[in-house]
Amino acid sequence: MATGPSTLTQHILGGLVREIWPDENLIEEVIDEDPVLGMCTKETDWGYAVHHHPLGWGANQGIGRTFADAKQYKSTPSQAEFQLATREMHAALSIEGKLLRTFEYTKKKALLVDPVTRAGELTIDRMRRRFSQTIHGDGVGVIGRIASGSNVATSTITLDDPNDLKNFEPDRPVQVEATGATGGTVSTEVAFVSSIGTEDSPTVTLKDSAGNAVTWAAAFPSLTVATGFRIYGAGTYDNDYFYGLGAYLPLHTGSPGTFLTCNRNQNPGWLAGRCMTGTNLTVYQRIKKAARLATDAGEKPDTYLLSTRNFEKLEFEFDNKLQLQKFPAADVGKYKLGVTYQGVTVQGPRGPIKVLPSMWMPDSVERCGQMDSLVMGSIGPLVHWDMGNGMGSMSSMRTEDATDNRELRAVSDPAFLVKKPGAWVRVAV
Repeated sequence: MATGPSTLTQHILGGLVREIWPDENLIEEVIDEDPVLGMCTKETDWGYAVHHHPLGWGANQGIGRTFADAKQYKSTPSQAEFQLATREMHAALSIEGKLLRTFEYTKKKALLVDPVTRAGELTIDRMRRRFSQTIHGDGVGVIGRIASGSNVATSTITLDDPNDLKNFEPDRPVQVEATGATGGTVSTEVAFVSSIGTEDSPTVTLKDSAGNAVTWAAAFPSLTVATGFRIYGAGTYDNDYFYGLGAYLPLHTGSPGTFLTCNRNQNPGWLAGRCMTGTNLTVYQRIKKAARLATDAGEKPDTYLLSTRNFEKLEFEFDNKLQLQKFPAADVGKYKLGVTYQGVTVQGPRGPIKVLPSMWMPDSVERCGQMDSLVMGSIGPLVHWDMGNGMGSMSSMRTEDATDNRELRAVSDPAFLVKKPGAWVRVAV
């Protein structure tokens, strides 16, 4: 029977992982692609308990031409709150047991560097994708929709929105559900992405757990799969890694409903953000109108978020003469990160507005508001290595069930919060 690596070998492997990706570098790689994820405020002292965030608003607080009027018409503020807790994101990577034993008896550390680097980069890429996608989502977890005209009796379907193609990568486990809303029925079965198409032909092809091609209908027999069905990463339907901008700032017409125990219908603009339609406006016109609406509501917008495709249209509006600038990521606890994001500045009614493109923003939605109202909370560093069962221990490296591989883990306990939804305008494109 093969024996596991010694404690010394495990220490060296754990040390190698931290040498390649110290926590600071790990965080930088995870937040690298999305400006919201990178530039929002980071709070690393969230605990296990439910976090209560108050949302107060009020009418006349005692203002009058005379003292008698001020006293007569004063009122106490109305109060509501969001109640939310951190969730978990786990990432696991495998190192072959035989490779570790080879190192054990040859002491050639170089044997480990390339395999550990390859496995780690793939794991970090998956975490980066999940964070960047989730922060723009609504917590339901939709990553794509089966387009009309697709044939679910084949292994390949077309996505309704080509922009969703980035949410898929080979071997990603997926499930399906009909509505894209909470309270639906998700497939009990899981299938795997075999291959993906291109922006011009945004297709997704499935395979089963054995690697064989399988039709979309046969992959999920617990449901009658049809066009219009939504696709989810396995295990995330109605339970995404955290609530994103789409949850806090939804499309609504005055009745956004209850969210995180808060009845937002009491004051929809303040508690769920404001909405406007910009379908007949140019990108620049949308930026200016959204900034004006936010200003008229008493806010001071400083950020405009849009997709890379819509940013490209903005550049065309100005004949590619926009002057790109770099905007830094926010600190994460003690770490001062070296990540920056490119964008441009447009003058708004109350000061400059950073226009920031993200490949993870949907083409159909843009947002204007205040960046400092966005918070990413976590228990400790946003992402960190979990090497063992004890504090700082690397001596408890896990052996995977029924295999000779050894497992390394990265973990995050995130929660995203929009502290002031009323500071934001949702722009339908």
